[in-house]
Amino acid sequence: MNGFTGSALTRKPRVRVCADAQPSSENHPERIAGVTSNTVPWEILRAAGYAPRLLEDEPGPTPYADRFMEDVFERRTRVIFDRLCSGAWSELDLVVISRTSEEEHKLFLYLREASRLHYSDNIPELCFYNILHTRSDESFRYGLDRTRQMIHDLDVPENRLRDAIVESNRARAAIREIIQWREAGRLEGSVAIEMIRGFYRDDRGRFAENARAQLQNNRLPHATTRPRILIKGALLDHTALHRLLERHGAYVVAEDDWRGSRAAGDRDIREDGDAAVAIFEKYFYDAVSPRIQPFHEADAWFRRQIEHGRVDGVLFYVPEHDVAGWDYPRHLDFLRARAVPSLLVRDSGSPEPNAELTARVSTFIQTLERR
Repeated sequence: MNGFTGSALTRKPRVRVCADAQPSSENHPERIAGVTSNTVPWEILRAAGYAPRLLEDEPGPTPYADRFMEDVFERRTRVIFDRLCSGAWSELDLVVISRTSEEEHKLFLYLREASRLHYSDNIPELCFYNILHTRSDESFRYGLDRTRQMIHDLDVPENRLRDAIVESNRARAAIREIIQWREAGRLEGSVAIEMIRGFYRDDRGRFAENARAQLQNNRLPHATTRPRILIKGALLDHTALHRLLERHGAYVVAEDDWRGSRAAGDRDIREDGDAAVAIFEKYFYDAVSPRIQPFHEADAWFRRQIEHGRVDGVLFYVPEHDVAGWDYPRHLDFLRARAVPSLLVRDSGSPEPNAELTARVSTFIQTLERR
């Protein structure tokens, strides 16, 4: 195993060093790099000849996670650990884990330890992208150094970096088009989320074209007047909660997370100047992360949506023991001061909502309709 931290990490002899990676060509099929979140620089992996793919939840038991991980880890983290240990995702040539969240950091440490102790010999090469989101000069310098280290370790040519930046920016433009149609009341939130998933799962070179074709087929004939809901809290990797809200007469206009409304961010990556700096600044200043400090920067996007009057109500999804619970009282006070209704739920409604969740959501929407 290798890392972009500048320190040598224990690795098995059979595992390649990151610096051995070479860009793919016609004679070498594209390799697959699994990533754990939005703060792993897609452009660097793409330029190094990898097809980046977000590692997601999937059905099935997790025997490795059941044996080695505590119950407090969320389902997706447990699935990633289990599938990497079991060899179920053997198509992955590389896995890059970011320090964006405590769970991701621990996932890297658990995988490294499982490999070191030979509890599993199936784990692919692991790399750790040690980005810190505290808004300080020290964090900026440290993160930029780690980004340069990643480019060096993967032996990425400058021209391929620039090509990947252009490709990724084009995909971000398509996401913004999806968001614009939804904000105009012409695209269901559940449909928008499914479309945006391709940004993390599919080839970004084809994403823009595919997204625009899907827009033509899925736009609502007229702008909806249903109550507009913003979903906030823990990350959702499915549309069950969206569909529940829609079935009961609401319109999900936004999500404060990187799988939804904030997938493209507010800025593109600069296409001129130092490519490493441009990429890092995008991921440092414009990526959603639970570790952004101070709070006024972490809350800025959410507060803008409320202050601009774009939503009629907020649904907080905060499972038990989730770190989003620490922020909930602050956000609730903000909404109450502006007389914006909200509902807190602990259940995501997946795979199917239970009777209690359904009743609470239905009552909340009826209250909004009477306003």
